[in-house]
Amino acid sequence: MFDKPIYNYPLEKILEALGAKRGAQKDKWFSPLRDEKDASLHIDRKKNLWYDFGIGEGGTNVKLVQMVLRCSKAEAVHFISSLSPELRAIEDAKKQLKEDTDGKKSRITSVKEITSNYIARYLEVRSIPLRLARIYCKQLQVYNPKKDQHFTMLGFPNNAGGFALNAPNGMKWTDKASVTTLTPTGRISSSPTSANVAVFEGFFDFLSWRVMQGADKPGCDTVILNSVANLKQAADYIAAHASASCFLDNDKAGEKCLSQIQNLMEGKDVKDMSELYHQHKDLNEMLQASRGYKAGLSLGR
Repeated sequence: MFDKPIYNYPLEKILEALGAKRGAQKDKWFSPLRDEKDASLHIDRKKNLWYDFGIGEGGTNVKLVQMVLRCSKAEAVHFISSLSPELRAIEDAKKQLKEDTDGKKSRITSVKEITSNYIARYLEVRSIPLRLARIYCKQLQVYNPKKDQHFTMLGFPNNAGGFALNAPNGMKWTDKASVTTLTPTGRISSSPTSANVAVFEGFFDFLSWRVMQGADKPGCDTVILNSVANLKQAADYIAAHASASCFLDNDKAGEKCLSQIQNLMEGKDVKDMSELYHQHKDLNEMLQASRGYKAGLSLGR
């Protein structure tokens, strides 16, 4: 039905990857958008479209991923393409062709220590000490050729040699989508070194936990997903540990990610740390509201 291969990737496989369960009737699934007793999501395998009778809404596989993971269209495409080597190769080739032909991709023009008052004030609003941010983050200048503008952003390094970037104006971007895995000493390394692993959805949550523990270093292996869509990249690393402590957002995407981690850990101890901040969306939001709260907890090695 669709010209783009990404839209033809079977909804059944995507629903399975999202942790959804099949209903008793053919082509009926329990909706991954909410908890329900009766399967209300129907898929049309010929057209590769879905319709959720519980909310009266439907659409493509990309739209479903966007709604479940609460992510952008680009992140949804990245999630789906990561499920298939063939799709990943196609998307990489298209991305490279676009960059080569129109030259309109935003690019990083400088990376340095944090000196900007603009970024310092942003960190203060997020209740992250500048001293701590300087240990893990960088100040980046990003040039957008379409707007012919430069943006100053806060960057958190990832395993691919790129950055997850945030700006005070709400702008988010990544030059190379990837997770960040840290040793107990805070060094980037893809090799597991401790029995327990702490899993964070974003780098502000990781920095918030450092503030709450009153310690600069993690103390155990740590994964910052930088987006729940990147979980598959960290799956083997997480599964190599005896236990996991998960600091995920209090939303449907966070719950889905926690369920997937529990599945890949195969019965090992997986702690849902979101109870600490159950009245807030995420750990950083709680930190901002708490005015210096310290958890006084140790995750152990």
